[in-house]
Amino acid sequence: MLVARSRERLEYEIDDYMVIERDGMVIGCAALHVFSDTSIAELACVAVHDSYRGGERGERLVEAMERRARQRGLTELFVLTTHTVHWFVERGFRSASLEDLPPLKRETYNHARKSKVLVKQLA
Repeated sequence: MLVARSRERLEYEIDDYMVIERDGMVIGCAALHVFSDTSIAELACVAVHDSYRGGERGERLVEAMERRARQRGLTELFVLTTHTVHWFVERGFRSASLEDLPPLKRETYNHARKSKVLVKQLA
C-alpha cells in the first residue's frame, strides 16, 4: 500500500521519519515532510506491522508527528491514503481536494494511485 521509496530517497529524508522498534525490528513508522515556504506538511508512511496493530501505536506515531509539526510552527497536515480514510477521519482529518495541497505536491500527485486527500488543522 505504501509508495515505494529508493534507499537514496530514504537516506536523504531520514530526519523526517520516526519509528517504533521492538527487539531490533521496526514495527511502526511515520514521516513528516515539510513543504518549505508554507505552513503545511505531509504526514506520510504511517504504517504498523500487522502483528502489532490494535495497541495504539499508529495513534502514538500520528500524535508525535502532530507535536513535531506544531513545534515547527506548522498549522496544517495532509495525508494521501488509498485504504485508511476512516482511520484518519477518526483522528480529526477531513476530506479535501488536490487544490488543498501545496503546489509541489499537486504537481507530483500520482493519479494512478487514486489517493484520497485529507487535511487536519493543528490549531
